[in-house]
Amino acid sequence: MPSRMVRHVNVWKKAVSAMLSSEDGSHTPAVRNLLLVLQYMYNVNSRVAECQRLPDSVFCLKLSEAFLDEDGIRWYLRSHGEMMMSEPRVLPNFSFVMDLKAKMLIFQKMCDATKVEKALRDLSSLLWSYMWDTPDNLPGLVLNLRRASVLEDTFEQLAATQKEDYKKSLVVIFDDNPEFDEVYIKDFFYEVFHEMVSPEYGMFMFNDSETLAWFPSKAQQEDQRFFLFGVLCGLALYNQVIIFLPFPLVLFKKLLGVTPSLEDLREFSPSEYKTLHCILYEYTDDVLENLFIDFQITWDKTSIDLDPAFPEKPVTGQNKKEFVDAYVNYAFNTSVKRIFQEFARGFFKVCDRKLVKLFRPEELHRALVGNDFHDWQKLKQNTLYDGGYNPSHPNILMFWEVFDELSENQKMAFVWFVTGYERLPISALEKITISTKKISEDFGDRYYPESETCFRLLVLPLYSSKEIMKEKLVEALSSNRKISQC
Repeated sequence: MPSRMVRHVNVWKKAVSAMLSSEDGSHTPAVRNLLLVLQYMYNVNSRVAECQRLPDSVFCLKLSEAFLDEDGIRWYLRSHGEMMMSEPRVLPNFSFVMDLKAKMLIFQKMCDATKVEKALRDLSSLLWSYMWDTPDNLPGLVLNLRRASVLEDTFEQLAATQKEDYKKSLVVIFDDNPEFDEVYIKDFFYEVFHEMVSPEYGMFMFNDSETLAWFPSKAQQEDQRFFLFGVLCGLALYNQVIIFLPFPLVLFKKLLGVTPSLEDLREFSPSEYKTLHCILYEYTDDVLENLFIDFQITWDKTSIDLDPAFPEKPVTGQNKKEFVDAYVNYAFNTSVKRIFQEFARGFFKVCDRKLVKLFRPEELHRALVGNDFHDWQKLKQNTLYDGGYNPSHPNILMFWEVFDELSENQKMAFVWFVTGYERLPISALEKITISTKKISEDFGDRYYPESETCFRLLVLPLYSSKEIMKEKLVEALSSNRKISQC
């Protein structure tokens, strides 16, 4: 059955692709009708049991960057009142035919257009201000932070910022250093999120293994940090920066209006999921009766009655689904309703809701958090060489021998060292370059490898032995978590 469905989908995709590539037919009603057929098939597929469901990628079309540019411009202009412009062909209603790279391209271009629009308005205001000798603020969202108190300063300055300024180009300055460096933005997000989303900071609750965070059920009503947490997540997506955000997928589902389910509890708390799954699907009515389970649960170290009208109501075969649904609803909705609303309000102050709706929950997660990367052979194949190095150079051959001997954690530290990311952006691992370090000695045994993250460049000195190279590389990877400047 799935193979037959794939054949049907491919037939319609081929027809759509043919019409979209035709100048005469790409704006006819027939294109929309074909896309509607594909959408119907996509919607049917999404309701199929997951084990039988076709991957979303089956429905994606190969759309060129030129096509996406044109469609994006049409969408942008029409959304800004230019109704004389003809309608876009795919955006935003048929985004299911776009893969994640295409969506990220559109998202980035839309955000860049907004930044330019804001900058032009600011420039106009600035010129008028100078004419009247009352200079206004400089264009851009400027955060001037102290390294010693990055998170505190960030909260204070974002809270004092005009909400419409969140969409301006972000500029980060550390310790009043007037020199601007794009790397500061990566460094900023790294430091802020690693401090904010940690058990020690105390802003969030964590699962038993402390691997995933969630909103607390006992947050103070006046706590503005959850709004600002949303702003920071929005700024990261808006500025295309990967962040440390160890939250379950349900966070991204809720941002997109998708109702949480029992499966979401599996990720956050496998033990609770297992218990509820047994109650719902495995325990007989007699077993349930003998277990003496009631509607009172413990969540976030607090005892909660899921049915206050009937305290300690027992769970039976007749109401077990009601109990499981109430448990999931309390965990992911009721207990966090107010602070999640604040988080979402902050997030959408930065990111346009219509743009965010392009993504599915899994895609939004990857767009913000990035991809794990463990294909080390691909890394080796993609690497470029400069400064006299080539794939057969003795120092390069020695380097890859050393690299192969590193632990998995050390290899991930190498990715961070060269790219500035713990997890990689949607574009996957772009090519890195290994270059020589210009020194006067024959060998650079006194020197450590260096990196320029904005160019994905590893500067590798010539070493006299494999042992010295490994020692210097391992120490470089473990000595500092700050991102190197370019």
